[in-house]
Order: sequence, then structure tokens, then C-alpha cells
Amino acid sequence: MHKELGHEVLEDAPIVNGEEYSLHFLTVVAAQMRADIEEAAEAAGKPVSLDDFDISTFGTGLFGTILKASDHVRALRYLQSVSREIGRFFEKYDVLLTPVLNQPPVKIGELKPSANELAQIKLIARTGATWILKAMGILKPLAAQTFEFIPWTPVFNVTGQPAMSVPLHWNDAGLPIGMHFVGKWGDEATLFRLAGQLEKAKPWFDKAPTGY
Repeated sequence: MHKELGHEVLEDAPIVNGEEYSLHFLTVVAAQMRADIEEAAEAAGKPVSLDDFDISTFGTGLFGTILKASDHVRALRYLQSVSREIGRFFEKYDVLLTPVLNQPPVKIGELKPSANELAQIKLIARTGATWILKAMGILKPLAAQTFEFIPWTPVFNVTGQPAMSVPLHWNDAGLPIGMHFVGKWGDEATLFRLAGQLEKAKPWFDKAPTGY
């Protein structure tokens, strides 16, 4: 189909160390989420409390309490260096195509913490024993797990490049398989034109999951 639409498609990708990238990305997310939690509590004139936040949000923010300031700075520097490498990659191409997810869409609630994880988060939040998180050493495996599920979208959250998810394919269960198109920095116009072209070639306005 791409040739019929006038596109040349080549197989290539910027080189990204998935585990290392995810660890630094999660480090920044955890630090900023904790800052958001503390600022929200301060604005409300009350102490930080698990009762005032979604459990997953609060749990991620807990990691921000065990990080050093140097961890955050080093993570930012790493992500900036990768962004520059990706910028060089886009000197050769107009658009990069990747999957949105590394698996089909998951059921509602499937990504929520397990009962055991919920109990641990609540215990740490109530007791203030955040040293347990550091002792458990779960930040690195959590980052690897995150990258395995969503390998590409966090990369372009960092670079600031325009990207779009287009449901061009559907699996046997009638669920959309998102195709992730990334443009050059500041070139949203190319993606809008491409989206319009693709929707005409493979319309999805009448698609719906089985049983919907």
C-alpha cells in the first residue's frame, strides 16, 4: 500500500538501549511525580497522604523519595544525549513507523498493581519506610517491564517530536493494533497529511471491537 500512496519505506531504527533508557525515564517520572504530589498537598494546605491520590500515582511518587538529586540530573543528561542521537537519525527520514504497544490492547484493570503490590505500597506509605523500596531494588526491573510493554512512545515523550497512533490493523478479537508514526521535531504538518491519506486508503470510522 505504501508504494501506491507514493511512499518509500526502508527498515531502520535509531539505536536505543531499552533497559537503560527506561531506567532513566522512570527516574525522571518518579521524581517529577513526587514533586507534583508534594506541591498539590502544599496547595491544599495538608500533609501528603495516600488517601488523596490514585494508588499507582502515589506508588510511583514513592520512588521519587529514594532518589538522589544527582540521580535526577544524570537521568536528564542521559535522556538529552539520546535525544540528540535520535535527532541525527531523523536527518535521513521524514517519518518513523513503530508499534504503539508490544502486545495487543489489554483488558481494563489489567495494568493495576496486584493485591500484594497494593499492600506493600500502603504499608510503605503509612509507615514512611521508603528504604524498603531501595532495599528491594525493584526500580530497574520495573523500568525493564515498562519498556517491554511500551518501547517507543516514552522515547518521543522525551524528544518532544510529534507522533500519532493510527488504528490501521485489527486482530482476530476485533481490537485495534495501533501504528505509531513519528515526525521530525516541529513537523506536525507531515503527520496530519499522512493521517488523512491513510484514513482514506484504510478507513476505520466504521470499526468497533467485537460485541461493542
